[in-house]
This record gives sequence, structure tokens and C-alpha cells, in this order.
Amino acid sequence: MVCTTKDPYKKKSDVKSFFFKKFNSLCYAIFKVYDHEVYFASACIILNFFHFAVLCRKPMRTSPIYPIMAFVALMDILVMLYDVNRLAVEIVQEHTDCFSLEEDFTVQQMEVFWDCFRNYARRCSTWLSFCITLIRVLVIKYPLNNAFSKPSTAIYFIIGVILLCAPIHLIDPYRFKIDRYEGDVYWNCDDYPVAYNRYYYIYDSEFYTGNDQIVAKVHKIADGTISKLLPSISAMIVTVILIRQMKRMKNVQSTSKSRLSRTTSKLVLALTIPYFFAVFPLGVVCVLSPFGFSSKTPDQGLRLYAVLGVAERMFSVILVITTATHLIVCLLMSSVYRKTARSLIFCWPHSLRIGISIKFTKGSQNTQTASTSDRSRTLTS
Repeated sequence: MVCTTKDPYKKKSDVKSFFFKKFNSLCYAIFKVYDHEVYFASACIILNFFHFAVLCRKPMRTSPIYPIMAFVALMDILVMLYDVNRLAVEIVQEHTDCFSLEEDFTVQQMEVFWDCFRNYARRCSTWLSFCITLIRVLVIKYPLNNAFSKPSTAIYFIIGVILLCAPIHLIDPYRFKIDRYEGDVYWNCDDYPVAYNRYYYIYDSEFYTGNDQIVAKVHKIADGTISKLLPSISAMIVTVILIRQMKRMKNVQSTSKSRLSRTTSKLVLALTIPYFFAVFPLGVVCVLSPFGFSSKTPDQGLRLYAVLGVAERMFSVILVITTATHLIVCLLMSSVYRKTARSLIFCWPHSLRIGISIKFTKGSQNTQTASTSDRSRTLTS
């Protein structure tokens, strides 16, 4: 916990004391929001699932951008399932008097699995978001090259991102170790029927923290640089190029095709810019985190750790909320997306109405046929 109520600057400096109080208030507010992140994640999962379903429809397969957007939505869903898993465990704990030894070990294994899977999915999501902007720039800059505008091009970008993020992910399964608490008598369910009592706990492994945390430092710096800072900086450069290309297109004679191209470019910008404003600070936090307790002055290291902890939680919540805006931006800026979403929403009721009408028509036809046959029998008799 990085928040504290004790003011170390109360008798030393009014300015430092003022900023400390402001930071402490911000800290408590962020931690309170972070504790309810699972509810934001649950809402975002529902929105992203609908977003993914719309992007997988046939009318959206006209460009490589939309399949990549669908894969980004899928990765965002997998990222947020980590919070849902933790909420599910808490609910089970509240309604269970005792966790068995095997159940508790399985719960801890699932915690480690979803943490590793979340990190990998977030890395893929970040790089794929950059690929969307890159493809849009290539399509505008090389309009005669149809390879960049083919929907099948998305497959190569997706496979490339999966392979790119794989090496840095190899360390994640070895970060944690599951060990058992000492003192089995304490865990007697008859004496202590408390749901939050656990048999096992998770901690950083010796492989990850040994030798003055050399593996942890290298891994966090490499992860922050390769998975967050590098795609963010690259996205900023490509975004500037895209804006320049859009300005050049304004001088060209306005046609329906050029207007559609500018609308697609604006859609890409609206999707990528807010996303990377949340990812870039997380990359800075990840790179600086190994130096939290490596400072020569312990107080300075503790202050850096406190600031990084608050920043990480704040931008994690912002990143979760940002993923929910993708659906809203697409609805506002893409007419094709609106039509596809509308058809998806009214697809089931429309099919149901057609089925009922067909059934009713068949029933009326059968009734008319039966009455006709009865009349014919009467006439013959």
C-alpha cells in the first residue's frame, strides 16, 4: 500500500507538505477506483464482445484494418478476464467455509496463468493497434499497391505480432512460485471457518529476484521498452505521417472515394491516439520500476516506488476504459460499421419474425388444403 496518512513534511516545509497531501488524496482516490476496476472490466468485456462480433461480419471484411481491430478486441477481452477471474474467486470464497488443499492450489495456478496470459495479450494488443495505423499509412502512400488493402494482409500482421511478442513472454511463467504456508493446524476448517484463509501463496521466484534482481530488472526494462515504449513512439511517428497524408488529400479533387478514405483515416486516428496516451505512461512506469528500491537514498527509492505504484494503477484503469471507446468511435465515424451493427442487433428478431411468418403461412396453407379436400369429398359423396 503506497498511501499513508502520516505527513513527513509537516514540520519541515509547507510547500512539500501541501504537495504530499495532494498526492495522498490522489492516491486514495486512485486506489478506490482501482479496487472497482473489475466492474469497468466486466462492462468493457460486454462492449468488446459485441464489437468483435460486428467486426467479424462479412461486410467488415473489405479491409485488413477491420480484422486486426477484431483481433485487438479479442486480446482486450482476454486481458480483462484476469480481473473477472479474481472477482469469481472472491465470490466463491465468500460463499465457501473452507477451501480444500487441492482447490486452493488450483486457484493460485489460475491466478498465475491469467497474469501471464494478460501480459501477453496486452503486448499483442499494443502492437496490433500500431499495425492499424501503419497499414493505413501504407494504403494512402502507395495507392497502386493492392497488397496493403487486401483483407488477407491482416493475417501476416497478426502472425508477425504473435511471433514478435513471444520471446519476451518466455520469462513470465518463471516469474512466480507457489508455496505453502507453514502451520497446518491454523488451517483447520472446524476451528477457523474463514473463507479468506489460504493454504498457498504466490511470491516472486528466486530465478526472477536472485543476484540483485538482475533478471527482474532486465525483463521489466525490456518489456517496457519493447512492448510499450517502442510501439507508442512508432505510433506517434506514423500518426504524424498519416496526418500529413490527410492534409495532402485535402488539396486533391474531392470525390466519394477520397471522402471515404479521409473518414477511414480519421477513424484510425481516433482509435490509436487515446490508446497510446495510456500505453506510453505504462511503459515509462515499467522501465523505471526496477529502480524503485535501487536508489542510494532509501527515502528517494520509496518515494519513486509510491509514485510509480499510483501511476501504474491510474493508467491501468484508463487503459481499460479506453478499450470501451473503440465501439463508440466506430459507431460515430463509420457508416458501414453502423449498418453492420444494426443488422446484427436486429438479426435475431428479424429471423424470429420470418420463422413465425413462415410457420403461420404453412399452417394456413395446410388448413386451406384440408378444407378443400373436405369439400371435394362432400361433392363426390
